[in-house]
Amino acid sequence: MATIDFLAICMIVTSLAVFGLRNLKASVAIYAVQTLLLVTIFFLLASEFSAQQLSTWAVVAFFTKVIFVPAILFWLIRKLNVISEDEPVGGFFVSPIIAMGFSLAIAMSIHNIFLEFSLIKEEILLIAAGTVFMMGIFGFMLRNSFIKQILAYCLFENGIHLSLALMAYNSHELVELGILTDAIFAVIIMSILAVRFYKAYNSLDTSKASNLRG
Repeated sequence: MATIDFLAICMIVTSLAVFGLRNLKASVAIYAVQTLLLVTIFFLLASEFSAQQLSTWAVVAFFTKVIFVPAILFWLIRKLNVISEDEPVGGFFVSPIIAMGFSLAIAMSIHNIFLEFSLIKEEILLIAAGTVFMMGIFGFMLRNSFIKQILAYCLFENGIHLSLALMAYNSHELVELGILTDAIFAVIIMSILAVRFYKAYNSLDTSKASNLRG
C-alpha cells in the first residue's frame, strides 16, 4: 500500500476518533494529528505530481490548522473548565457507528463522480475526503456539545481541503489562502458564541436552547 493511501486511511480513522471520543481535549489533540496527516499528504502530492502550489498550501495549513485552531480550542476548554461532552443524539456508542457507516457509504458511492473532475486522480484519497467531510456533517446532526460541533466544522473543512487539493490545486494562491484562514476566524467566532452560550445555559448542550426555536 502506498504511503499516501495509508495516510488517507489514517485520516478516516482519526475522524472517527474526533467524532467518538468523549474527552474533549483528546478529541482536539486527535484533530491536530489528522490535520498534520493532511499537511503531510499535501507535501507528498506536491512532490509526486510536481504540484508546487500544494507545498505553499501545506505550510500555511500547518500554522493555521495544526497550531492555531487547536490552540484556540484548548483555550476554550480550559476557560469553560469542561472535560467531556454531553450525551449525544443516539448515545455515545451508536452515533459514531451510524456516522461512520453512512459517511463511508456516501463517499464510496460518489467518489467516481469527483474522480472525473480531479486533476490528481487518487481514488482512496477522494474516498477519505468524502468520508471526513460527511463525518463533519453527521457531527452537526448527532452531537449536542457546542465544542463537538466546532470540531465537526473542522472535520468537514479538512474534507473540503483534501478534495480541493485533488481537484483544483492550481487555484490562485489568494483563493487557497482565503480558504485556509477562514478556519481560524470561523473557530474564533464559534468559540466566542460557545462562551456566551455557556454563560446563558450553564452547559454546552445545544439541545437545551429550546427557547431559541422559532
